Amino acid sequence: MMRLELVKRPQRSALFSVLSPFIAFALTMIAGAIMFALLGVNPLNAFNVYFVQPISEVWQLHELAIKAAPLILIAVGLSVCYKANIWNIGAEGQFILGGIFGSIIPVLF
Repeated sequence: MMRLELVKRPQRSALFSVLSPFIAFALTMIAGAIMFALLGVNPLNAFNVYFVQPISEVWQLHELAIKAAPLILIAVGLSVCYKANIWNIGAEGQFILGGIFGSIIPVLF
């Protein structure tokens, strides 16, 4: 039986560092287009709704900022934890429970 081993490269190539995010984005868009097509939805219309419409009007930008702000705060908090080599995989649950208790306390008092 053949044994495979992963060998870490001494350093990444500059071309790979630049191209890898673009390749990942392109593959994600292709996979999304395939899924939308399988569901019977026009992929171009779906991408328009997902990428263009949220930034097409001022009030939509406000809504986008309101919805993105808590997620950005979570990401900043997690980046500090990861930098300190502390793993926290419960951020989504903490966000939901914080929202629940943050809305219950003002209602009760």
